[in-house]
Amino acid sequence: MKNSILISGAAQGIGAEIARVFYKQGYKVGIYDINESLAQELANHLGPNARAGYLDVSVYSQWQHILKEFTEWAGELNILVNNAAISIPGTVLDTSLSDFEKSMAINVKGYVIGCKQAIPLMKKNGKGSIINIGSVNSYMAERQLFSYCVSKGAVLMLTKSIAYDFAPEEIRCNCIAPGWIDTPFNFTHADKLGGIE
Repeated sequence: MKNSILISGAAQGIGAEIARVFYKQGYKVGIYDINESLAQELANHLGPNARAGYLDVSVYSQWQHILKEFTEWAGELNILVNNAAISIPGTVLDTSLSDFEKSMAINVKGYVIGCKQAIPLMKKNGKGSIINIGSVNSYMAERQLFSYCVSKGAVLMLTKSIAYDFAPEEIRCNCIAPGWIDTPFNFTHADKLGGIE
């Protein structure tokens, strides 16, 4: 069986670390991000079994394009990691509807599209694994983090639903729920609460 993994939001932070770990294990690694130049830089650093490209996860047609490109290169898709996310701090009152919709489009809709596109490919292979990057906020809320908490709660239920539906076809779906990670992703929220210290 070929070993291939596609990661969204993989140019930096958690996604980049996942790419590095799987590359060392001998996988063909797809590094996709809205920051294409940073994704390409990481792929160049890793070596010939890494491939990078642009992906806005909220756009269905872009998923179609990158999955076609990736499977032609890697042979098949064994693992999908839905990692791309945004965090727009604020309460329900000071979060605009457009910001809320943007959070849901990237943090939830993007994962849904990824799953919808990946599962038929995995069914063809006879098995597969989807890993959704949730958060401690999938289980508990935090102050000044309304839209992020709502979206990450949805990721947990998305994961459970897919796991129940496709386990009989040997397609696993799991959610990883990290706590606070010291990356720039979290700095704006920390500032809202008075600073990282």
